[in-house]
Amino acid sequence: MKGMRKEFKCLLAALFVYVFMCGVLFLQQTWSHVTEPLPPHTSHQHHHNHDGAQFPREGLPLLESLIKSDSFLEQGIKLKWIGERIDRLSHSWHKAQHNLSLTSEKLFENPKKILLFPGLVSEYSAYDFANNAYKGGYLGELVQWSDLIASLHLLGHQLTLFTSSKQLKERVKRNEVTFDLVYTDYLGLYAFHDSKHFALYKCRFRILDSFGTEPLYNFRTAEFEADKSVGMYNNWNFEDTRQLLTLFPHTPDNSFLGFVVEEAHLEPGHTKQNQGLVYGKEGYYILGRERYLDVIGESIALHSTFKEPVASQPAHITNHGVLPQAELQKLLQDSKLFVGLGFPYDGPGPLEALANGCAFIQPLFPEHRSYKNDAFFRGKPTSRELSTQVPYLFDYVGEPYVYTVDVSREEAIREAVRKALGSGPLPPYIPYEFSQQGMMERLGVYIQHQDLCDGTDLAVGKTASSSSVHGGHSASEAVDGEPVDNSCFWSAKGRSHWWTLDLSTEHTLSKIRVTNQFEWLVVKGWGKVFINPFVVTLLDSRGERVASKRFNDSRTFYLWENINLRARSIRLDSLEYTEERYFVLCGVEVYGSDAARLVWPDLTLLRPITSQLGESCKNACFRNKMLCEPSFFKPINTQHALREKFSCRHTSHVEERHVDSPLTHTHTHSTLTHTLKQV
Repeated sequence: MKGMRKEFKCLLAALFVYVFMCGVLFLQQTWSHVTEPLPPHTSHQHHHNHDGAQFPREGLPLLESLIKSDSFLEQGIKLKWIGERIDRLSHSWHKAQHNLSLTSEKLFENPKKILLFPGLVSEYSAYDFANNAYKGGYLGELVQWSDLIASLHLLGHQLTLFTSSKQLKERVKRNEVTFDLVYTDYLGLYAFHDSKHFALYKCRFRILDSFGTEPLYNFRTAEFEADKSVGMYNNWNFEDTRQLLTLFPHTPDNSFLGFVVEEAHLEPGHTKQNQGLVYGKEGYYILGRERYLDVIGESIALHSTFKEPVASQPAHITNHGVLPQAELQKLLQDSKLFVGLGFPYDGPGPLEALANGCAFIQPLFPEHRSYKNDAFFRGKPTSRELSTQVPYLFDYVGEPYVYTVDVSREEAIREAVRKALGSGPLPPYIPYEFSQQGMMERLGVYIQHQDLCDGTDLAVGKTASSSSVHGGHSASEAVDGEPVDNSCFWSAKGRSHWWTLDLSTEHTLSKIRVTNQFEWLVVKGWGKVFINPFVVTLLDSRGERVASKRFNDSRTFYLWENINLRARSIRLDSLEYTEERYFVLCGVEVYGSDAARLVWPDLTLLRPITSQLGESCKNACFRNKMLCEPSFFKPINTQHALREKFSCRHTSHVEERHVDSPLTHTHTHSTLTHTLKQV
């Protein structure tokens, strides 16, 4: 990070030492239909696993009750592919459910009420995922949604599933929280905004986000507003980026949801052919890779499943067109090699190939791919730099299943192919974190322990006053418990404004959140309304100043955390307005010390490591074949944790020069967190 010191010796990378969470420790068309809550149906029917044991156990839900319910079937084509995948994998899903219930029974307790809104099949999606799934379209997101829905149902949660924003407006209460969690995607968030539910569920959202959102790009500021390359993903301002659920474990500030890799069912004595399958559905993927394929074709017959081959496709490649899942799996089972072309990035295909006993060969990128040189990443809130097509397989699997080569060196290609073909038959391999049991286990633990909502809002209903009022929007509307656009305090136009809140008595405060206007909506033609710069001041019972914090940038949410001071009143003052402006507050939330959540798991269960000079937390974790977990960064990087928990006594103090900047401070969670000075 620019401007941050790099003289540190005992930087602790927050490591995830629980296999059940991330599992990467030891390599291991009816638009108007509405669904009622999907039935938590249980049955006494039993399936049998290979050793004769019955599953699921009595009382556990069956997938049949999910995919054959009227509410699921009424969605028509929108959920057809998702339902077919759930049905195809139902036997192995129930086996995983049974095994997990034997070892982690508590994950099936305390079922939640969960709302699911897959925005990718709603009217907010310009791409027809549902129909194109049968025409060679994108499947990664549908795979993840399918596996998420199946996992939640099998864990016993009560699900409600919508695919139209109309139903959110008609069936979900606007002034009462009726769901414990809401799973959606970036497209779905627009539906919740339009239906005025966003603020109500903001801490309960879990967003499927394949490529991740780094904190640096999460807070929308004037700088990012002017940057047209940032795109639509920046305007939600989540205060906790663990709400974002990724496809692969690549962004430690987010949560790794993953997906399930289908088990192969090879016939006894099955023999593979001397052939390979080229990864990809679009023929143009091979452009620039023709010689690479020619070299591989010297040793093995190649097949492809391109929708429309390009003219430059080598003649020795046999193209089958888009295949049904069963035929594609048969082609994989007959192949020894799965050939990556460098795109698509982070797709499920290579893991499916490993599950069918194929080795995967992928190009190494001499110049790392990112938003700086690849249009694919523009508009995505990440600065990830990919060194290869599927970095997870390079970092955590490797040979003999994965070979990463410099495709400009023909001898390197030949050597990789020789090693892959000469390693003998590969047994099917699925990393635990991408198995059905692994995903259910991880998801169950998230639901049990990842509480991202605060305690009681002390401000609701308390007495508020202001320097002026416009249009009847009184000061009390900022503390009515609805921090949404249609319930806001508005001042009269002017150059100086103040707003105060009396909590009636002194409290020890932990956090204050100020909500301007969501997405700076244009209201009655007045244009965008910014409240920055402004200052928040804490006052004691005598009206004397306790502390203050200034905010300069333009955002939707402003957060003052880790206050730990006693105060009775809170005052907001505008600063340095050079022209007459409105002062708008849609919400001022105040939380006491009871809002502090327990650290999970206990610090003593974590294993500290020492980073190399100048090395980030993330890279220190990867070097040790582990993952960072962002919720541990704050409690770990303190003097108490360093000295008492981990006996790290050669640091004098934790330097927190960047703590006042929400942007910088939050972003450092995935890089350096706090810099530690060496004595």
